Amino acid sequence: MGEDDMLIKAPMRCRPMGLTMVDGFLDGPDVDRAYEVVSESDYAMIGRVESSRESLRFQIASPDAAQDEHRLVEGEDGEPVGVLVIERDAAARLVFADAYCLPGLEADVLAPLAAMGIAAGGRLSQGEPGWQMEAGVLAKDVAACAVLEASGYRPVRRFWQMGIGLAGYPLGEPAAPPGVTRSVAASEGDRRLLHSIHESAFAEHFGSVARPYEQWLAWHKDRQDAAPDLWWLAWLDGEPVAEITQDHSRDGVNAAYVRSLGVAPSARGLGIGRWLLQCAFAEAARRGREQACLTVDSDNTTGATALYESAGMASEVVIDLLRRPVGASG
Repeated sequence: MGEDDMLIKAPMRCRPMGLTMVDGFLDGPDVDRAYEVVSESDYAMIGRVESSRESLRFQIASPDAAQDEHRLVEGEDGEPVGVLVIERDAAARLVFADAYCLPGLEADVLAPLAAMGIAAGGRLSQGEPGWQMEAGVLAKDVAACAVLEASGYRPVRRFWQMGIGLAGYPLGEPAAPPGVTRSVAASEGDRRLLHSIHESAFAEHFGSVARPYEQWLAWHKDRQDAAPDLWWLAWLDGEPVAEITQDHSRDGVNAAYVRSLGVAPSARGLGIGRWLLQCAFAEAARRGREQACLTVDSDNTTGATALYESAGMASEVVIDLLRRPVGASG
């Protein structure tokens, strides 16, 4: 047991997570145990489980994951009561600390985990200046927000989880704007085009950092819920101008999930983004999905929130993003 682990007081116990290879993916029983905590935390706040097991598994095992820093907290009976997942993004100079606990254990579990995350940030930044810690929390989770702010975090952004019910949604292909067509990004060349459009579309967004194609592809493809058949390009007069990627991360609640939707700056205002969104909704309805959802920066400068609202979506869950400098005192 490390020195930081001693912040969790007996009879509870804090330990590193263990991962094993399962069907070619890093996985294992500790992912299930961590997911129990995340699920119960979600349900207590919003009355449903927002996170999927695969999203958590990928976060724990992703290329940015600092696996040695992950922690699982168990109660006296051996059942999981808290989890800490740490990721290091060298390009953005960020250490992301995602901590959860069972309701009512904020002081005994969440606060120590927040401190452990901050300590991990100091190690992972290797003393380089300019690094920041980042944490996300459901806005309704007042106790968790209070713990983070007491640990020196401050709100910097608010994100909306938006959704639309698909009961009765038209199943036919929506009419395309003039000169616009759609294709699946099935080839290597098409996926590189998709990546290029994504980079240009999101270049001015909060927190955006340019990613090389190989890194971007790994984040989208190396997941058990990846859906490459739902990675689409939109073309205007034969030129690629927009992209949309979807995955199966919300299959557990029978919902489609739009991971990204981007339109090149030169093609905005032509209705292409709204059309791609409608195509995604129609495809989801044809597959029997009850809902489609996505996550958006509520303060983005491209008018995305207004676009989604005009397409029938509404905010269902609010997530606050908080940051603090690495190494600063609380």
